Amino acid sequence: MATEGEPLQGGHELDFGSGSQNPTPPPPAATPVPEEGVADAAAVPPAAPGSPPQVPEQSFPPPGQPSPYGSQPGQPYGAQSGQPDPGQLYPGQPYAAQPGQGQPAQAYPGPSYAAQPGQPYPGQPYAAQPGQQYPVQPGQAYAPPPPGKTSKGLLWGLIGGGAALLLVAILVVALLVVPAITRSSVTAADTVKAYLTAVSKGDAKTALGYLEGVPDKTLLTDAVLKESNRLAPISRISVAKGGEGKSTATVIASYRIGDKTLSSVTYEAYRIKDTWKIANGVNPVSLDALRGLDATFNGVPTADIKNAYVFPGAYEIALDSKYFSIDGDTTLTIASPEDAAALYDVKTALNDAGVAAFRSLVRTAVEGCVAMKTLATPCGMDITAIDLSGASPVEGTVTRTLTADGSAALGNLEPESSGSSPTVVSSYDSISVDMTLQGSDGQTYTVTFGGYLDTPTVDFGAATPTVTWE
Repeated sequence: MATEGEPLQGGHELDFGSGSQNPTPPPPAATPVPEEGVADAAAVPPAAPGSPPQVPEQSFPPPGQPSPYGSQPGQPYGAQSGQPDPGQLYPGQPYAAQPGQGQPAQAYPGPSYAAQPGQPYPGQPYAAQPGQQYPVQPGQAYAPPPPGKTSKGLLWGLIGGGAALLLVAILVVALLVVPAITRSSVTAADTVKAYLTAVSKGDAKTALGYLEGVPDKTLLTDAVLKESNRLAPISRISVAKGGEGKSTATVIASYRIGDKTLSSVTYEAYRIKDTWKIANGVNPVSLDALRGLDATFNGVPTADIKNAYVFPGAYEIALDSKYFSIDGDTTLTIASPEDAAALYDVKTALNDAGVAAFRSLVRTAVEGCVAMKTLATPCGMDITAIDLSGASPVEGTVTRTLTADGSAALGNLEPESSGSSPTVVSSYDSISVDMTLQGSDGQTYTVTFGGYLDTPTVDFGAATPTVTWE
C-alpha cells in the first residue's frame, strides 16, 4: 500500500473511477483535415434542388428531443483558457485552438453547450472555470462523458482525496497505537525512578502525579523541597527492575540524601489502567513534639499541622521561642516511615532563659504560699485534718517558714516536661517548709509530718506564664 510521499509502483496509471487498472487508450485514427477555404465544401455534400441545407453530423440528442444545452446559434464552441486537453477535437468538428496554438480559432455554426459548474460537455471532459455558471433547461439531464476518458482535474482530485484519506487514516492509527505502546512500555520501576527524579529536582507537582490519594499536602510543596535539597540533595538514584505483577509491584530503590546512602528503600506500586501509582511514596510525620512552640519544619510553621506527609529528603526543625530549644539533632533524614518515627522522640527543653524564668516563677509562688496563715493554701501544705490529740487546729494561726534547704532547692529546680504538652514544664524537687499552729486547747503545735508542697507547673505556651499546682 503506498504511503504519503511514495510514488505508485508498477508503471501503470490507476483509474480511480472504476477501481481497476486500465492502460491508456490508443489515440483516435487520424482524420484528414481539408485545406483552408474548402473545409465546409468538403464536409457537406451537395444538396438536392429544393432541399434544405445540410449540417455536418454531430453528437446531438436524437431527432425530436430538445437539446440539453441551450445556446444561441453561432455562439463559438471553444474551451476556456487553462482547461484540460487543449486541442482535442469534438466529434465531427475541429476544436477551437487556444491562443498560441497552430490552428486558428474557428466558430462552430451549431448551438453551443452550457455545462453545469465543474461538469464536462457531452463527449468532452470540459471543466468549468471557478465562478462561471452554465444553466441547464428545466427537465433536462446531464449526459455523462463516454467511457475510457477521465478528466485530468478529476483524476488529480481523486488522487488528492485518496492521499488525504490515507493521511487521516495514518494519523488516526498513530493516535491510537503510539500512546498505547508508550503507556504499556512504562514499568513500575520506571515510575519510581521518575518520581524520585522529580523530588530531586524540587518539582512537587510532577512528583505528586505519580502518587494517589495523599490526604495532606501542607509539606508537599516546591518550597519545602527546595529547602530539603539545600540541606541534603538527592543523588545517585538507582532502581532495581523486577517484582512486577499484572496489578501490583514491589520496587527496590537506592539513592543518596546528602552524604547518607539509602541502599534498599522499598516502594509499593499498583496499576491504574495503563499507568502505575506509588502507594508509599510519602511518609507520615507527627509534629506533636513541637506543639505550641512556634516551630517551623523546613521553614513552614507547624502550629496548624496535625499529621502531615513529606517527600523523601532532609528536614530541619527550628523554634522561634524565647524559652525553648530542641534537645538533640535539628535535622532529620526521612526516606521511610521508620525514619519519620524519629519525630516522636524529638525532645524540647527550656533553654537557660527558660530555666531561669521557671525558677523565678516557682520561688515567687512558694514564698507567697509560705506567707499565708490559713490552714489551706493554693500550693499545698494543707493542715485542715491534722490530729492535735483531741484538739482542733485554729484557723489563721499557722506559721510557715522556708528552710535553708528549701531555699537552696528553689534555686536549683530541674524543670521537666509534664508530657501533656511540650510547653508545660514541672519540677518534682522537694522543698522543705517548717510549720506551727495553735490548737483549740491553746497549745502551739509543730507540724512534723504532712503539709507538703504540691508540684509547681508552668505553661510557657500561655500568653502570661504562671505557676499552677498539681
